[in-house]
Amino acid sequence: MNQDREQKPQERVEELSLAAPPVRFARLSYAWSGIITAWSEEAGFRNHVLGALAMVTTLVILEPAMVWWGVALLCSALLLALELINSAIERVIDHIDGNLHPRIKAIKDMSAAAVVVASFGVFLLGIVMIADTLA
Repeated sequence: MNQDREQKPQERVEELSLAAPPVRFARLSYAWSGIITAWSEEAGFRNHVLGALAMVTTLVILEPAMVWWGVALLCSALLLALELINSAIERVIDHIDGNLHPRIKAIKDMSAAAVVVASFGVFLLGIVMIADTLA
């Protein structure tokens, strides 16, 4: 009986390693399409991409500690993701109801405010990173 209990976890590991990968790469085309749409139709997204490129350029020039690379790239990616979510929320609201009801306006304003708050945070991160690297 003890042998059966010891072999079962091994069998499970072997079964999992032979299984098909959980992510289907063909579905990434939907995400890529969303990025292309955001780039072509959303000025805010383009501005944030340019900001992320400026952050990467600053990282390359200043050569800060690797932890700064990780934090800066993660924050920039999260800001871009938040901008995509904001754009999606606005499009859904505009599609459902084109009228500017006060509650709908509040939802859109709060969604935009989330992007502004995150943008300010990334900007402050850049300042702190530059000050730390040059110190």
